[in-house]
Amino acid sequence: MDVLHHDHDHDAPQVKPVARKVELAQTMQWLKKGFRDFQKAPADCLFYGALFVLMGYLLGAYVEQAPELVITFATVFLLAGPFLAIGLYDIAKQMEAFDGHGRVKLLHSVTSWRVNMPGFSLYAVLLAVLVFGWFRVSLLMFALFYDTAALPSLNEIVADAFKAGNVEFLVAYFAVGFLFAQLVFSVSVVAIPLLLDKEVDTITAMIASVRAVYRNVLTMGVWAAIIVAMSVVGFATYYLGLIIIMPVLALASWHAYRDLITFER
Repeated sequence: MDVLHHDHDHDAPQVKPVARKVELAQTMQWLKKGFRDFQKAPADCLFYGALFVLMGYLLGAYVEQAPELVITFATVFLLAGPFLAIGLYDIAKQMEAFDGHGRVKLLHSVTSWRVNMPGFSLYAVLLAVLVFGWFRVSLLMFALFYDTAALPSLNEIVADAFKAGNVEFLVAYFAVGFLFAQLVFSVSVVAIPLLLDKEVDTITAMIASVRAVYRNVLTMGVWAAIIVAMSVVGFATYYLGLIIIMPVLALASWHAYRDLITFER
């Protein structure tokens, strides 16, 4: 059965995304559904998981060279996930289309971004602006705290991290990082699946995402914590755990989108 029919229909009436209220218990259901989808197409999902592992190693390779960017790199990895997982969202959507009576097309998922190139392109630009802003703030805070000609080495950062005089720096650094993470999570948590699923513009998708978070502050806070915790586990396994964790999280995020957003014409 051909599942490629689920691309955008340019002649379809425009729809307006509307955020719904969901229960906290749904977070566990999203994970269960994500793991179920992973089991249905393990080879295709592992392909994307391997890409996440590779990206983890590439980012990790810069840690020793630029330790002041450790948290920035981790932030980029965690926050760019929704954008990098477009192919996995498409896999989840294909599964919905064939409803157990067909097979996922990996090549279709790899090129799925083409269904909304303007939307995805603008999202990438906006994400890059936010990440660059955090990058500059991160450098500025390190430069102010370590008042030296050169930025500190990784060993110096670790050695000084928990000294009494560094508490203010740590609090300020992580507080600013949290605000950036919160902002990007809010505008992206359902925006990318929405851009893939419907012919909407980037701003509309981001507004819908923010509204979904606003209507479900506790649920989405727990969901964000689950994503971070599972990603940390992936990092702690020398990135190898990401090969399963990231696909499951991406597939689960598709189901989160399905529950959080409805449409009206």
